[in-house]
Amino acid sequence: MTNKNIQPNPFKSLFHIIAFILLFLVEQIPLSILTLTKANLGKNYDAYIRIAPIISLVLMAIAGTILFLVFRRAQQFDTIPFSGKTWLTVLAGIILAMLVNYGLLPFMRAQNSNVDALNTLGQNSQAILIFSVLVISPIFEEVLFRGILMNWFFPNRPIISILISGIVFGFAHAPISNDTDWIYALSKILLGVILATVYYRTKNIKADISVHFLNNFLSIVLAI
Repeated sequence: MTNKNIQPNPFKSLFHIIAFILLFLVEQIPLSILTLTKANLGKNYDAYIRIAPIISLVLMAIAGTILFLVFRRAQQFDTIPFSGKTWLTVLAGIILAMLVNYGLLPFMRAQNSNVDALNTLGQNSQAILIFSVLVISPIFEEVLFRGILMNWFFPNRPIISILISGIVFGFAHAPISNDTDWIYALSKILLGVILATVYYRTKNIKADISVHFLNNFLSIVLAI
């Protein structure tokens, strides 16, 4: 992300790894509040469904503030304003993203842990689900996996930084286990690589947020 010849600092790298893990947990907590079911809570479910969306929204605001402040300190270059070239990169990104999604879709399982969590979230609050998919996820995930990760790890080695961003993004959506859907994981890794490339080429976090938003929006529209 920068041409500076930065010497690696093991202590700083360790700090960034720990901080990134903590930021990932911060990003995950707001929606995890809404992944409990009636089977889990029994007679307490009605009270939970009234208060949980409010708690989730408050936590989103807190998490978003933390991520934004860290991103502002992490980014090692000045943001380049949108231009015609930026929009062409966004267009290329969304085309590639849709090709990956629909090229690999026939080989994916119908269900996986990420899809199951989204289904549970939708059953508890359809409004929060839509808000999350179209607004929160594109912003939070791009700030975390592109804006922070790519500026903290190998910022002067873009290919490595892009690949790490894609791999971490992929396995954040499809954690490794005995039941991992590897085609789904591959689709998320490739999507992460596309989004990271958009961020690297445009030097504007809003560009990859736009691609992420359009990817999610078109996936919903085409699924209707």
